[in-house]
Amino acid sequence: MRPFPFAPLLMPGLMGLVVACSQSSEPSPEQPIIIIEDPVPDASDPTTQPDTDIDATPDASSGSVDGEACESDASCRSGFCAPAPDWPGGYCTTVDCNTREDCQSDGENNACLLPGRGSNFCVRLCTSNDACREGYVCQALSQSEGYCAPNPAPPFEGTGDDFPFEVTCTPAPGGRADLAFDVSDDLHSYTVVPFVSSGRRLFPSSVTSDLDGTSFNLRQENGFQATGSQLFGFINPTIFPAVPDDIGKIREGAHTYRLSTDDSEVCHYLLERPTRGTEIDLNIYLVGLSYLGLNANTAANHDDLQEILAAVEAIYNQANVSLGQVRYFSVPEEAEAAYSIVRSEADVARLAMLTEAPGNDADSMLSANLILVQSFDFTDSAGTLGISMGIPGAPALHGSGISGVALTGEYIGRGGSRFNGNGFTANIIAHELGHFLGLFHTTESTARHFDPLDDTPRCTEGFPESCPDLGNLMFPLADPDNFIITADQAHTIGVNPLVK
Repeated sequence: MRPFPFAPLLMPGLMGLVVACSQSSEPSPEQPIIIIEDPVPDASDPTTQPDTDIDATPDASSGSVDGEACESDASCRSGFCAPAPDWPGGYCTTVDCNTREDCQSDGENNACLLPGRGSNFCVRLCTSNDACREGYVCQALSQSEGYCAPNPAPPFEGTGDDFPFEVTCTPAPGGRADLAFDVSDDLHSYTVVPFVSSGRRLFPSSVTSDLDGTSFNLRQENGFQATGSQLFGFINPTIFPAVPDDIGKIREGAHTYRLSTDDSEVCHYLLERPTRGTEIDLNIYLVGLSYLGLNANTAANHDDLQEILAAVEAIYNQANVSLGQVRYFSVPEEAEAAYSIVRSEADVARLAMLTEAPGNDADSMLSANLILVQSFDFTDSAGTLGISMGIPGAPALHGSGISGVALTGEYIGRGGSRFNGNGFTANIIAHELGHFLGLFHTTESTARHFDPLDDTPRCTEGFPESCPDLGNLMFPLADPDNFIITADQAHTIGVNPLVK
């Protein structure tokens, strides 16, 4: 099963939107695409970007060909420049193409692509990342060919000099790497976080004990543990034992994490948990909620927010987890103006990049970032209420595009006899935090994809009213009555290193 990026939580009544990452005005390398000459799985659509020079009249005999950098439409022979920053340095392309011959190429290897939504457009084909200019990677179209697409993961700087955990980097000759790490004895759980600092891709294969060969296959039965690499490419937080069935497979001593990559090395860090966690610290960023009298200075005494957090804690008490230290933050004024209303997954990533570690010690680093915004307004996924940047999220990382979850604050303080806005908001927070701690939706609306846990019911028909998992916290539609956490879900929460 290919996981669905960012695990959006939706309003009830919006069937068919649960399983898909929403398309927006920002290009996304995960967007389905078809090459006219050869069907393919993924791409991005620059044609939803605004014109940067609508008065320009292109000269067919001059200007850059498709795939080249540009500053405005006038820079491109086609008359269309997909703009930065979403297309680094700009990207010339021919819009509404039908065949390869329609592309402005001059001998370059360009082709016409058909996105899942929007207009056809031309791109530069490639066989490796080295064939693409800075800011781009060769997004696979087939086993032998790809196209130069915006790098979905810019160079990763999340583990700098102040990072409190040891980072080890391993060469990857021939695109393969065996990461070596030692597990202490008498451990409750541990987490390995492999990543590629350049932002290129890694592909997890297995984690094996050198002691007796006990192995976790990350491509088959434990394939759900490769979700991070499938969503973001460059990182894959991997927790053991992720499910209760794997408790008996934990071994002490030397281990090997085997994976492949399109980079020259892979780095990793290890987090060990001697006992089950019982407390989670939160860093709450408040964006555009001043109209509610809610900001970093007022949050600790804001009646509605404190009622919401109490409800979140009550939900997590089912897993024997309580809220620890809760800190409140604001973002710069220009960011608040730009992202109070979140319109794309790219907006969420930009907000996550504004998060900061609350301290340089390990305890401070191990805290979860929640970003409460004024509202979500996704053009093609109306009803999205929250997005988690990972299942699970990368622990101890702050200031990266995957550092937390974003949620709507539009229902705070609203309510009446038939609607409890604070309870609704608490459900959204608890649900998205659940994703960041490693919980999947119990059932997707297709009734074909389910979480990997044994004790969560599966809905195979009658979605949503007749689903046996309706009422579970991780049911994909928001409702204050969806609050149940099962024993297996409590295990997943408790082994996450963010729960201390």
